[in-house]
Amino acid sequence: MAILNVTAVVICLLLLAYFWKESLVEVWPVVVCGLVLVLYVLAMLHHLSWIDGIGILLILGFAIWIFLGKEEERMYFGKACLNNVIQPSFITAIFLLIVVGLCTAGKVVTWWDDVNFWATDVKSLYYLDGFAKKYGNVAPEFGDYPPGAQLIKWWFLHLNPREFREGLAFAGYYIMNLSFMLPVFRKMKGRNVPVMFLMAAALWFLPSIAEVYGYDGFCADLTMACIYGGFLFAVTEKEGKKESIYYTRLGLYLSVLVLIKSVGFIWAVFGLVFLCLYQHQKIGECAVKEETGKRRSRNIKIGRMLAVAAAPVVTGGSWMLFCLLMRRVTKTTTTAVKYITTDEYGISGYTGDFAKAFVKAFFGSPLHKENGPLLDLTPFAFYLCICLLVLFFYRKKLMPQKQGRLILWFSVISGALFYGIIFLAHITIFATETQYLEASGMISSIERYGAPFTIGTLLFLANIWMSYGGKLFVGEKIPPFVTKYGTSLCLILFVALTAGYQTGYHGLIGYREEVTGQLEERAEMIDEDAALFLEKIQVLGTKESTRVCYVQRDDTPRWVKNSYTNLEASPVSVVYKSLNLNDAQTEWMVEEIRTSHAEYLYVEHTEADAAAVFDILVTEGSFACETLYRIADDGGQMKLVRMP
Repeated sequence: MAILNVTAVVICLLLLAYFWKESLVEVWPVVVCGLVLVLYVLAMLHHLSWIDGIGILLILGFAIWIFLGKEEERMYFGKACLNNVIQPSFITAIFLLIVVGLCTAGKVVTWWDDVNFWATDVKSLYYLDGFAKKYGNVAPEFGDYPPGAQLIKWWFLHLNPREFREGLAFAGYYIMNLSFMLPVFRKMKGRNVPVMFLMAAALWFLPSIAEVYGYDGFCADLTMACIYGGFLFAVTEKEGKKESIYYTRLGLYLSVLVLIKSVGFIWAVFGLVFLCLYQHQKIGECAVKEETGKRRSRNIKIGRMLAVAAAPVVTGGSWMLFCLLMRRVTKTTTTAVKYITTDEYGISGYTGDFAKAFVKAFFGSPLHKENGPLLDLTPFAFYLCICLLVLFFYRKKLMPQKQGRLILWFSVISGALFYGIIFLAHITIFATETQYLEASGMISSIERYGAPFTIGTLLFLANIWMSYGGKLFVGEKIPPFVTKYGTSLCLILFVALTAGYQTGYHGLIGYREEVTGQLEERAEMIDEDAALFLEKIQVLGTKESTRVCYVQRDDTPRWVKNSYTNLEASPVSVVYKSLNLNDAQTEWMVEEIRTSHAEYLYVEHTEADAAAVFDILVTEGSFACETLYRIADDGGQMKLVRMP
């Protein structure tokens, strides 16, 4: 099925490039968006594997179109495909994606957020063939995290349906991110192998200028950054495109953006504001004229912009509705709602300390985790760099004057607003996250949550440079080599001066030296109690969504180790109750179990008299710890049925 699925995607790329008359690297992110949305619907139906059938139908439809179509059209299609695949942009893109996919396929999960949710959840998708049923999500504290990037990881995992391989999920994650960066190659000229190799390397290292988490973990903020940056550039790429194609692309980008992370709607709003401002001049020009045709054109344009705005509302809203029905919620969402609707929480008492840490990190802490050989930019220096780059583009008139002025002001203001938002988040939603009181912790937060602005805007500017920067290398005195490769060489030089080489190298190759040790560390997080529990729940299998209430001793906090247990237990959902059973009453215990919404109960070994609490509930014999019980509850009386 792997060959079938890859073939179907390639056919989509070739057909879309042919009918839209665009390069393959430009339609690549559109195909990825389409794949995400199709998988999203299938996951709702609990039949992700139906993508195989859709692939077969697509291939059959393509074959019928080829054999029954006119010979002239087949000839045009063949020539268009040949022309597209020999473009330096596509050759460079394929080289980059294959290398990244192969090199990262040996990675294993190590990042805390991946253990907490991203890896645990995608493992559930892999085994359940869709979203978990009500109260079945494997990371109960992160239930409403959107699934956009998870679905692409699933597609790559599905390439090997016989075995769950974490490395395939990493390959899918990186290739999804790079897909929205590939349009940077669209204006590449010539087939100079060293330049093509360096351009591929530059695109891989580009996010390392201001972000590190995405190189060793499933950082959703980096994925949002790639989509957001691609959207901003797509807004400016209107000339020569059909209106329907232009707005369809924008709608698809935003539809997927809000499915990457809950805060994706913030960046969708930023993108829509930019779209409205960018189109305002043309709409205004239509409004000034009296001709009926012009007014009709204006109304159609407004209607299409409203459709673009509605697209993320539909996808994001559908996910929120699904989470409401399936009782999926995250503790961050709960905290945010309480801030808005009640006075339970107030502004952090550490506001002054947060402000000091923020200022110190913003102006004095480098974005790179390790000292780079050349330039280590602070957040302020990076923000200033973006402003100067846009000012340079404006002064050199790489774009029309009004558009250049808009990009300048939008970049400056959106950056200032973003840093205001992230500071506000630290004194409200993250008020209890005391690790951010130090500049070393705050810079990590700025670096990670700032990726949509920093990397997104940088990607936007890279696209502008590669598309219009060639104007600066035209003249009789300029060597032909510089005229052809000048824009590429300048981009390569910029990345070379500012990239985090160690971060990029480690994410691609260096990690291999640590895999064995990382797997051993993960194994050490599973203590004897958890190992026995994991053995007992094997009887539940991996085909059905279910939840187990795991009653633990309250002698030591184990919330960190519990996350690792969740990863190993997935797709079985586990909720934990740390209790001293000596103090527990049967009636109270019954209510505790009911609030967990579990279908099974497991109580680990304890010195307390567990039988005194549970004996009255079991259907046969006496209650035994370290035994899995099915919960039979009609709402009135609860019974525990021992599993074989």
